[in-house]
Amino acid sequence: MESRIRGAIEGVLHKLSITDVDFTIEHPPELSQGDYATNIAMVIAQRLRKNPREVAEEFRSSLEGKIDSVASVEIAGPGFINFRL
Repeated sequence: MESRIRGAIEGVLHKLSITDVDFTIEHPPELSQGDYATNIAMVIAQRLRKNPREVAEEFRSSLEGKIDSVASVEIAGPGFINFRL
């Protein structure tokens, strides 16, 4: 599942013409935060000169409904993107 999420995120990065990004996908410490989470929006926000939550919203709308087995994509905190299976 992690590789599916990573591949979908990399697809969005490709559309934005962004390369060489080191981001994480992990299991959040609390189940209420989803099954997987990524910091991609916070990692690239400065490059895009945008607020991390704004970047997270762009990713959420690009990823919602496009990854098999992911029921929802949500934004949390300063710009984390959480995935629920």
